[in-house]
Amino acid sequence: MTLAQAEQLTARRQQELESIARAVQAEMLFWLARLDPADIIGSWFDQVLPGLYLALSRGQSRAAAGASSYVAEAATLMGLDAATAWEVAPSAFAGAAADGRPLSSLLTTPALRGWHAVEQRGQSADWAIGQIRQSVLMMGSSEVADASRGASQVAMNATRTVTGYIRCINAGACKRCAVLAGRWYRRDASFDRHPRCHCYGIPAGDEHRSRGRGSWRTNPRSYFDQLSRRDQDRLFGRGGAEAIRAGADISGVVNARRTKESLRRVRVEGTIVTATTEGITRRSWFSHVRRNLERIEGRKLDKLPLTPEAIFRLAKNRKELVRLLGRNGYLVRPVDEIARL
Repeated sequence: MTLAQAEQLTARRQQELESIARAVQAEMLFWLARLDPADIIGSWFDQVLPGLYLALSRGQSRAAAGASSYVAEAATLMGLDAATAWEVAPSAFAGAAADGRPLSSLLTTPALRGWHAVEQRGQSADWAIGQIRQSVLMMGSSEVADASRGASQVAMNATRTVTGYIRCINAGACKRCAVLAGRWYRRDASFDRHPRCHCYGIPAGDEHRSRGRGSWRTNPRSYFDQLSRRDQDRLFGRGGAEAIRAGADISGVVNARRTKESLRRVRVEGTIVTATTEGITRRSWFSHVRRNLERIEGRKLDKLPLTPEAIFRLAKNRKELVRLLGRNGYLVRPVDEIARL
């Protein structure tokens, strides 16, 4: 039972998620082909968004479905007792973005921006559609990964012996992720990531805090050393890579050059739509978009459910945390046991 075995399991999990993401993106391309350059917004709500919403929702649910078994197996490999009475509810991670917004709202943002670029800035419709397609496909990949990470983190919090996680990177990780490889975080700590980030958390206990790092997946310097010289220069910059090769601390080199490249931390946002146009009142435009989003979602968007990350911040202790995750549908167990919490 070693970190190396847990790393290999995590690598297989990452590959599985990438396969799910590719399938989602392929289905998204099918629906994006229906976008009409002459009527971007009309065709978006009538022909494109319903299919995108279903494709990504299904992908999120598939990604979350393997979380409980992954955490149980990885925890066992790390020498922890993986017993828990709770199971992750995959459907709870479908239909919402990682930042708490309705999924339809997130997906619609690129369409609104593209349409606004055409109507107000004179960009060509073909250019706008290209931008919309690129943004939506990136969302598909990122939201599938976020659904899985969120579900795994919920499963960790439902497992008493798991008190934290070790960050594990994937092949091709950027320098910002590379320097975080192998770090131990509390199980309820926010998972910092950027779009298209494929890092993952290996369940761990307090006894794993001071352990030495493992392979390149959990060791920044090992990751750097296994790269070709060309990839070292490309990922870390020629000057930065040269400094690291000369013996400089990799974290110090990367952190000194981060400036605006810091990892994005997902937070709950209160806005549903973020675009408007001149000549149309904000209220009427917002209402038009909102009606379409509610039609596609099949629900009112007045109250958004708490995200797992919001619950992690709100809960005062583990008992309250597990109770809130259960009450909000992220964890399931027999009804009579939920009532006693």
